[in-house]
Amino acid sequence: MTKSTSIPPHVESSLSISPSTHSFSFSSPPTFSMTLLSHASQPITLFTWDTPLHLQGCLSNNSITIIDLTTGTPVPTCVVRIQRKPITRLRGSGDEQLYLTLEPDISVTLTKPFGRGPANGSVVVKPLPKHLIQHGWELNGKGEQIKIRRLKRATGVDGLEAGHSYEVSVRREMLECVKWAFATKEEVLVDERKGAAIQDFEWEGEAKIEWDVTAAVVDVID
Repeated sequence: MTKSTSIPPHVESSLSISPSTHSFSFSSPPTFSMTLLSHASQPITLFTWDTPLHLQGCLSNNSITIIDLTTGTPVPTCVVRIQRKPITRLRGSGDEQLYLTLEPDISVTLTKPFGRGPANGSVVVKPLPKHLIQHGWELNGKGEQIKIRRLKRATGVDGLEAGHSYEVSVRREMLECVKWAFATKEEVLVDERKGAAIQDFEWEGEAKIEWDVTAAVVDVID
């Protein structure tokens, strides 16, 4: 691992939603993308768990913000808390995906469906408008309520209102809390379970990444 006393890295985070226009007649949500570009002089590695950079959970951990541009008000988003074992830095484990290396001036794009379902899109859940999710019940293929509870807050476009435009960004305070180091992912990971805890690694302390965030806009037409 290379240590540096230079100024903290500057990282651009550009968000986009494609297509940028959504209709609730569509069977699937649009795609949410986050493109990261580091201007550091050397590689940096980010620990992404429970941050906006963890795309698998970013729509349900309160790290993504949605502002209704039509009314000028924030949209309450769903929060799902997960009980899980302590995260490790063990090479080859499922936790390995939580560490992201950015090489100098090489962009990395992360994507996931902007709606309910896993980050890999293996399960497509048709988004519903706000007035239909307020009941708190899932719907069957005929649009009838079934006795399966669902969250009443927005998850991506699921739970938004037709005829409104929305700005999608990241919660700045959660982005600024991202653990990082001047190192590659391979340097962060270890082969032995002993000493593999997150706190066993020497992350940068006082220095904070300088983030430059570009928000996305999505129009919900009907």
